[in-house]
Amino acid sequence: MKNRFSKKIFISFVLIALFGVISAGCGSTGGPSTILPPVPTTYTVNVMSQHPWCYGTVYVNGLPTSGYVLAWGSATVHNVSSGAAIYLVDTAGLQTHTEIFNPLFGTTVVFNYFW
Repeated sequence: MKNRFSKKIFISFVLIALFGVISAGCGSTGGPSTILPPVPTTYTVNVMSQHPWCYGTVYVNGLPTSGYVLAWGSATVHNVSSGAAIYLVDTAGLQTHTEIFNPLFGTTVVFNYFW
């Protein structure tokens, strides 16, 4: 009699555990422990000249912007994506070297030599 009773209790515990696992299901997991701020896709970049021959209209990825940098001056350009190619073209059509924008190094691009 004792053997049958313990067998029924054991089967009852197994069934209760099985029912608990089935009813729990695949619930949603908890959210992230740390909420990170969103990473911007475009940036506002300050383009600076530190050379007397580095001046002109700011070009980003081959397209002119409304920014114009005077020698030893600066201009602000909006909506610049990471990895953009930035260069200056003066009024004579001469182009400076190209700087590749990387936001990991800040949002200021400095032209300190012409070629």
